[in-house]
Amino acid sequence: MQETSLKSKVRVFIISIISLVIFFGVLAFINEKVTKPILKSQRPSHVFMLNQTGHITTIDSLYQLSKKEREIYFAELIKNNPHSFTKIDEDVQKHWVEEAGFSFPSGHTFNAFLFAMIIAYAIYYNRTWPKLQKLFFVPFIWALAVGISRVAMGAHTAFDVSVGSALGVVTGALFLYIDKTRHWLTRK
Repeated sequence: MQETSLKSKVRVFIISIISLVIFFGVLAFINEKVTKPILKSQRPSHVFMLNQTGHITTIDSLYQLSKKEREIYFAELIKNNPHSFTKIDEDVQKHWVEEAGFSFPSGHTFNAFLFAMIIAYAIYYNRTWPKLQKLFFVPFIWALAVGISRVAMGAHTAFDVSVGSALGVVTGALFLYIDKTRHWLTRK
């Protein structure tokens, strides 16, 4: 009997992980390929880089280029103007070049808060380790740190991160509203 129970738990765990990966993947795709291109919000790091080099007037035409073309443009901008970025860590500069997409809303923060909602729910309603229930807020501390890091890196504004976190919480609540999801997470 115990072996059947273990197999059942493993099966539920695998289905849950696959479902979450698909769910996160679909939402990330929608954010990157639909939402951000429609809203076309400029990244604060891009505005900073163009201001530092006196190229701010090119920002509108720059966002008409593909993401890959923007990456090349920003890499060249840093390479050709090293004096403008001496106080910026090289890893941060590299991140600015790689993050050549649009800014709003923050996908990292959205995913962090969505994941925090799901993990916090699973912790709070778990039956196996009831003493852990008091730690349900810990995933939110991590998600908040993710949001703060996105602003600190210059990849997003506080507004981008705030909206991303709100969307993550709302989407997480909707996801948890589904009976099957709650069952997978809590085995109720």
